[in-house]
Amino acid sequence: MLLQPFAQNITLRPAIADDVAWAAPLFFSAGPAVFSYIFAAPFDESKAIFSQAFAYPQHALSYEHAQIIEVLNQPAGVMISYPGFLKHQADEKVHQVMARILPLRKLPKILVNLADLTRIKQDISAQDYYILGLSVMPEFQNQGLGTYLLAQAELQAHAYSCQAISLDVTYTNTSARALFERLGYRVMCSKSTHRFEQLTRSGGLHRMVKPLEASRHKEANGHKLS
Repeated sequence: MLLQPFAQNITLRPAIADDVAWAAPLFFSAGPAVFSYIFAAPFDESKAIFSQAFAYPQHALSYEHAQIIEVLNQPAGVMISYPGFLKHQADEKVHQVMARILPLRKLPKILVNLADLTRIKQDISAQDYYILGLSVMPEFQNQGLGTYLLAQAELQAHAYSCQAISLDVTYTNTSARALFERLGYRVMCSKSTHRFEQLTRSGGLHRMVKPLEASRHKEANGHKLS
């Protein structure tokens, strides 16, 4: 639940290219070790790479798939999410973007790490919805904004007639896992590799899923009782 004074003063809008300066570093902060693993670079360099990628259109890390939450017209958080069919298309274009913004010498190591990550992350059905991640500015944390963003993602999933909504969380991010579980997500599988564990110190990834048909049923019952 949103706490006052925010409840009546929040808005959600699509991200635009001008949001890159603040939204990209904020999103990166939600998983710096994993992004550094993907980009095969130290934190600061990986943050710069992600910011460049975020500014490019038409791929899985683009601002085009991000939503911005504002409080009193001030940026407060960011979320990247998409339906499964769109995620598949966007994922295929990430390599093209990396080739544009990175030196060729870096690509082989990045491709090795991406292949390793593919072995860990479960595929997303075209009929499901996926949340890549979300992040809220420190001054707005613990005010219900993360829950609000997740609820908005669920509404978008319903709009696409998706069957379930999925996300990944690292083993070490126990606070995020607890939030997701309170909202109806359950761990469906957990995977890691030695390479991922050693380079990220995050243990591995839990795939968490919330069936949407069940949530619709609960909402319908709630409306009948109210």
